[in-house]
Amino acid sequence: MMELDDLRRQWQRPETAPLPVSAAEIGGMLAATSHNLIEKMRRNTWYEAGLTLLIIIAAPLYAWHSGAKALQLLLMASLLLLSGILLVNYYQQLQLLRRMEQPEIQVRAHLGALCAGLRQRLRFYYRLTLATAPLMLLLLLGFQVGKELAHPGPFHWKYILLLAAAYAAMGALVQVGVARLTRWYLQRLYGQHLDRLETSLRELDEPEQVPAG
Repeated sequence: MMELDDLRRQWQRPETAPLPVSAAEIGGMLAATSHNLIEKMRRNTWYEAGLTLLIIIAAPLYAWHSGAKALQLLLMASLLLLSGILLVNYYQQLQLLRRMEQPEIQVRAHLGALCAGLRQRLRFYYRLTLATAPLMLLLLLGFQVGKELAHPGPFHWKYILLLAAAYAAMGALVQVGVARLTRWYLQRLYGQHLDRLETSLRELDEPEQVPAG
């Protein structure tokens, strides 16, 4: 059976007349290609959700066994909150991927709209990841300010300002690394498959403008 990539290559060869293919056959090839790509993205989503769930289970156990102090508990609570948000995001992402495999009359339009929805979820994931480091550093700084306020005697403004400057410098370096790593990670798990699926959707529309003779 001819695959979607074979049909696309056939259309792109000017010296060869395009093969007569019905709309139903194109829809079947598109469905087979999209199923493989969607299955890869769904497997990656389950993998990420599993790791996040493991963090949610392991973090409280670690805090209980290690006798975590106030700062550690604060950071762990933030990590659990972030993990909870990510689990909701993964659930919605899995629902979207499930809908992408449901048969529709307008296959191309349906998949195109759902691809755009998945892109939006990945942008949310990216922005949430970028927001994590600054929020953690703000929590650390707030904790240090709280300790200073709790101590008797004058407030050490110079120490807090130096600490804030150090956190800002460290945060800027971390943010650059996190941004690059997250972009690579999302492209590896989802972006490359979405790119291929969207390319197939676009190129399938091109032959309609090419004369058959």
